[in-house]
Amino acid sequence: MVKIKDIQSQPKKQQQLIEAATELFCKHGMRRVTVEEICKIAGISKMTFYKYFNDKNDIARDVLDSLINTGLKMYYEMIAETVPFTQKVEKILMLSTGQIHAFGSAFLDDLTDPKSPLYSYFLEQQKKVRQLSIEFLEQAQKEGLINSEIKMPVMMFLLNRLSELLNHPEFVRILPDIEARACELSTLFFHGCARTSQ
Repeated sequence: MVKIKDIQSQPKKQQQLIEAATELFCKHGMRRVTVEEICKIAGISKMTFYKYFNDKNDIARDVLDSLINTGLKMYYEMIAETVPFTQKVEKILMLSTGQIHAFGSAFLDDLTDPKSPLYSYFLEQQKKVRQLSIEFLEQAQKEGLINSEIKMPVMMFLLNRLSELLNHPEFVRILPDIEARACELSTLFFHGCARTSQ
């Protein structure tokens, strides 16, 4: 089970600052938001901010952890559901897309910019989350739901490319509904990887 720092165990004022920063970062991106704006939204003094955080990058790490933890919680709940494998795959794709929307494009742009001070931290957290997909696919192979001859690195490579395709402008033009796109991609991927009948 993947674990990332638990935000809920932090003091109430620190949580309020993280919630305010989350709201602002996801809406405007990290670069466009000031510590003063975070404090104003949280209703907490700047002095208190610096009691908990060194700077804006420091709180951004906690915002990132909080968003990822929310996604992990939803993932584990979804995996525990008693629905067919293909429905779980569709839900995983939808969850991934939902997480992208939760981050907001401006904040994601900030996090994925190689010049960003949080770029390597973001990549580390993404690796942890990617491990979930590996565990899910390995379990599906053990259960005979996926062809055991297909190598895991190949499946992960293809799954990552599908995630990129989900919101590709040309695909959006062909199929505007995101749920329909997730369904089509998961069907193509898992019918291709499904165990062939003897």
